[in-house]
Amino acid sequence: MNRDSAKRVRAPGLRAQLKEATREAIRAAAEAVFSEQGFGARMDDIAERAGVSVGTLYNHFDDRNALLQELIQARRETLVARVDTVLAEVARQPFREQLRTFLDAFFGHFREHARFFAMLMQSAFIHSPGFPRRDDTVAELSARVEQLIQRGVASGELRPEGAELYPSLLLGMVRSLLLRAARLQRGEELSRGVDVLLQVFLDGSIASSRTDVDERGHNGNDIPGRTEESSDARHGRAPRRHGHERGSRR
Repeated sequence: MNRDSAKRVRAPGLRAQLKEATREAIRAAAEAVFSEQGFGARMDDIAERAGVSVGTLYNHFDDRNALLQELIQARRETLVARVDTVLAEVARQPFREQLRTFLDAFFGHFREHARFFAMLMQSAFIHSPGFPRRDDTVAELSARVEQLIQRGVASGELRPEGAELYPSLLLGMVRSLLLRAARLQRGEELSRGVDVLLQVFLDGSIASSRTDVDERGHNGNDIPGRTEESSDARHGRAPRRHGHERGSRR
């Protein structure tokens, strides 16, 4: 292959990269402008924010709805790809770490696009014909969570009883936390909520042989609200008496 031929082979690839870079710049600008002005934002403002002419904008997108539809789809695809990447990296880690990694990646994505996703979750406009179906994204995430749960059950870290319900329960908790953060318009709720969600879910699903270990935090302190007596009751043991109680019976 001579030098001219090599240039002709590389040119289409380079043009495709430049085109995609321009589209992503437009998507990023659209996300910012939609978040500020709502879904009725002017295309002129989006073009100005992206640093392109209005003509270039319309070369890429027929109208505002087409741009919004692609933006929603692109952000959802990024979320699924991000989840796949991090779960592959921790596939051999204990279930708790895998679940924590999943939640961090999921909520991290929403924090990065907090204002835009808050609008999406509270808007009926995006349910119009032609917009990406939210159910499709939920189905993809559910499949990943089901695989994660299966790993936990197979390793003995999760109870198998009722495990078929765990994905729905977990995603329901995730959605509730997202709705709360969107309603309060406080992205920091997601950071705090990860710890609470993780604790609540594991308290209800962790295999009994691991319960005593997982009732304590990483620093060895008891989780607030847990007592030796409550642990004894769950495991069918007679309540333990403390030293002062034994002495009072002498």
